[in-house]
Amino acid sequence: MKDYLKRTNNNSVNVASSGIRANSDISKYSNVHFKIMDEMGIDTSDFDRTQFDETCFKKFDVVIGMSELNKDYIKQQYNRDICLFNEVLNGQQTPVNIGSPDSVDFLEQMNQLVMYVNNAVPYLLRNLEKVK
Repeated sequence: MKDYLKRTNNNSVNVASSGIRANSDISKYSNVHFKIMDEMGIDTSDFDRTQFDETCFKKFDVVIGMSELNKDYIKQQYNRDICLFNEVLNGQQTPVNIGSPDSVDFLEQMNQLVMYVNNAVPYLLRNLEKVK
């Protein structure tokens, strides 16, 4: 999303990425999604794994999760409700399918994921006003 905002000179939205397991070992996951984004010309050079914490609620008006796991974790740890990515995008209470690194077609799953999120960004931004 940062890349899209930069390319469209949109300074009205401040976006960050954080994870509920950002401090965990991700060695079983590859960096294939970064390679895909690089091939698409998306700059990820300033990406940093950031653990989600209470300060995220202070810094941002909207917190969006990719899966029910994210939503449940936030509710359990912070007693707050967040929206799912697809909920903001198209009103569906469905998770974004991340894919498993053990899958035979993991590379294709990651390609689809990156394309899905990248193509969704303009629509997601348009719909953000509805969830504030």
